[in-house]
Amino acid sequence: MAKAEYRSAIRSRKLITRALADLLQEKPLDKITVTDVVRRAEINRGTFYAHYTDIPDVLHHIIEQMFSHIQQTAFNENHLLPDVSHVLPAAIQEVLEDDLDFCRKVMTSSAALLMEEHLVGLTVDYLLRHEETFGFGTHEQYLLTIQFCAGGLTNLYRSWFAGSLPISLEELTHQAELLLNRSISDTTPLK
Repeated sequence: MAKAEYRSAIRSRKLITRALADLLQEKPLDKITVTDVVRRAEINRGTFYAHYTDIPDVLHHIIEQMFSHIQQTAFNENHLLPDVSHVLPAAIQEVLEDDLDFCRKVMTSSAALLMEEHLVGLTVDYLLRHEETFGFGTHEQYLLTIQFCAGGLTNLYRSWFAGSLPISLEELTHQAELLLNRSISDTTPLK
């Protein structure tokens, strides 16, 4: 019986998150109601409230799920130091490939800013953990560089989802790796 309830809970959460992703393509996040989601998901309000408190809670859950896998992969201490610039873009690609259509819907909606903020924060945290690897000039210069890299990486994914970059996700990941490596490996002092 517990297995059936578990499968039912997973199914309900998927229906809710899919409904929200679809609705985000039609209207801004602040205009989406619980009623909109339960109608689109074809569930009752009780099912919605059994899993989430409100629409922002659903979005928070979606973001946490996506980024927890990236964190588990990228922040794994077993990665060899030369692979630092490869690990994060590869982990992002893996998560995106898991459900590309869903990610595209969220990243091209009014909820994209929340996703982008999480991606910037994750990138900065990741690169800060590896500061000593690069022997960068000063800590302040490194902070500026990684903020710049985080914003650039986020913009690459936003542009790719918007269709502005006519390359594959694999090529985007490869280029992101090269750009990150070049940016964080340059120890030329800023003047």
